[in-house]
Amino acid sequence: MSEEPKKDEKKDAKAAADAPAKKSGPLIPIVAAVVVLAGIGGGVGMFFAKSLTPAPVEKPGAGTDGHGDPAAGGDGHGDPAAAADGHGGKGLLVDGKELGPIGLKGNVTGSGGTRYLTLDVGLWVPTKDHGTLNDPAVLRLIQSRLEETTKTYQLEDLQSPNIQARMKKDFATALERLLRSVKPGREAEDKFVLEVTVTNLLTQ
Repeated sequence: MSEEPKKDEKKDAKAAADAPAKKSGPLIPIVAAVVVLAGIGGGVGMFFAKSLTPAPVEKPGAGTDGHGDPAAGGDGHGDPAAAADGHGGKGLLVDGKELGPIGLKGNVTGSGGTRYLTLDVGLWVPTKDHGTLNDPAVLRLIQSRLEETTKTYQLEDLQSPNIQARMKKDFATALERLLRSVKPGREAEDKFVLEVTVTNLLTQ
């Protein structure tokens, strides 16, 4: 009679030990599903947060110094539309008008007549002066002064990589002096020459 209670006690202990294991079994997939869904929800939330964040707006003119595109090495003098005229900086197309292009051709100084130079010069002047300066007599004076200036360049000067920049500067100085002699009494800050362009430069 004493053995039967011991068997019942063993059965009860075994049942008690199995009970939690059976109950916790179905909970594992549910917990895993909750974790996966939480992860997916967080990822979707971050995606939408990024997509709804406004992109930074660049300020106009950022990265430039007002003289052209630095990445391209521009100085604002190659493009007449972008060049300032010194009268408010509106640009040549607003405040200026072009005389020319004026074609030049002549022998290279010091070459003994064996080399010659050809180029086209564009001269931008204030719109208010265009009618007066576009006179045939004035244009002949301008062409003559440009031809005189080209004679100051030797062959080694013309082979320099900076010759066009030098020509533009020299032509602008020479023509400003010429036009001030044609129309004296002009204020110093009121320039006749807004911009000079040099194109089709060829030495043969």
